[in-house]
Amino acid sequence: MGLVNVDIDLLRTLLAVADAKNFTLAGERLLRTQSAVSLQVKRLEQVVGQRLVERGSGREIRLTEAGEMVRRYAIEILKLNDALVREVAHRPETNVLRVGTPDDYAQLILPEIIGTLSRENRHVEFHVVSDLSVNLSRMVDSGDLDLALVTWASGIQGIRLAEEPLAWVAAPHSAAASLDTLPLALFPQGCRVRDMAVEALDRIGRRWRVAFSANQFTPLRTAITHGEAIGVLPLRAVPKDLVQVGPEHGLLELPCAPLIIKIGRAADDSAHQLAGAIAHAFQPRPLASAATGIAC
Repeated sequence: MGLVNVDIDLLRTLLAVADAKNFTLAGERLLRTQSAVSLQVKRLEQVVGQRLVERGSGREIRLTEAGEMVRRYAIEILKLNDALVREVAHRPETNVLRVGTPDDYAQLILPEIIGTLSRENRHVEFHVVSDLSVNLSRMVDSGDLDLALVTWASGIQGIRLAEEPLAWVAAPHSAAASLDTLPLALFPQGCRVRDMAVEALDRIGRRWRVAFSANQFTPLRTAITHGEAIGVLPLRAVPKDLVQVGPEHGLLELPCAPLIIKIGRAADDSAHQLAGAIAHAFQPRPLASAATGIAC
């Protein structure tokens, strides 16, 4: 025998008949005529190949042994059917929130912020794009991103978050910072932090070369931790396996990088909620700045 699909509506009718013990009363509950109820019961009997109801004393309708079996299955089937409909009908659609950030922030700062919001918003999918700030700004303008955390540069507009202290960083006991020609591990041209670093070196006449360049922070971090180069990072993004270097190696203090958040014109509530969480994370921390000797 091939697969047979049982109409949910037929099962509801059988349960109504079993409860009312009368075709007419069952029809009133189902907003159907007595003949329509009787016809549906007969159709169900044809589907299962068994007689399901019989007349008892008087005009009372009762279930046969096969009818009782179908009734028990019908209760469970309808429970699952109704639960499925309720779950789908009331389940919010997943909202994809597209976030852009330079890769150092993406790896070292943003995960904690997004992790907290993700636990609070189970139906938001965070899609993170890492790139240079100028590229991220263009992606927000074109509608490819909902918001982006970027370093300000000429032509980029957004909400000012903070003046980010920058730090020269190296591996502990690395000799790279003491070399006559300073080997650097930096993001590619177009990165505002890169420009600020080389401009600072040019002002003091310090020779330098870009030894490693990458769009992603991981290869830069590898070069720095192996002692092959020094890098520049926002002070709050310096990982624990790197140390700050400075005047002891003839490196002057770097200027602060203006950090902004740029929100797309079509951004929804979840984008604005994330923007608020990012802004809160970047609130000034005077004691931390004073401890590092950096004032912005």
